[in-house]
Amino acid sequence: MSNSTLEQNEVLSKQLQSLFKSQNTRNELYQEFDIAFKDYLSGNCPAEQYHSICRIVTEGFQEVSVEIQTMEKNMTNALLARTVRDLQEAERKKLQEIQILTVQSKESDKDYDETIREHQERLKEVLETIQDIMDELREEMAGLASLVC
Repeated sequence: MSNSTLEQNEVLSKQLQSLFKSQNTRNELYQEFDIAFKDYLSGNCPAEQYHSICRIVTEGFQEVSVEIQTMEKNMTNALLARTVRDLQEAERKKLQEIQILTVQSKESDKDYDETIREHQERLKEVLETIQDIMDELREEMAGLASLVC
């Protein structure tokens, strides 16, 4: 393997490591939001505090998204860049479904039950897509690790 190929693989490996770190941050933000939302619904979190947490989480999502978009643009492998784009699109859909579910959960109207189930099913599908993409990226990372070492 030539030095330039080895260097490209090392760069790609570092890019994927950064992506996993950013994705982990995004997951932590979702957990923070989920905890705050449940506390808000149960009355354990005042509305003002909940809205403050939502603002912080939203800013965090935006930062992570910009980081990942930058990684995608700088990715040295076009196929992996496309996979990162697919991840971003799936994450956008996930956020959209969670926002809809959040609003409808607060309504707690029986008329929303079927709609909520539909959105929960869509969210489940999006989560499976995200998992598949992350598995694919992990496999790529493992392959690169074996080439770099």
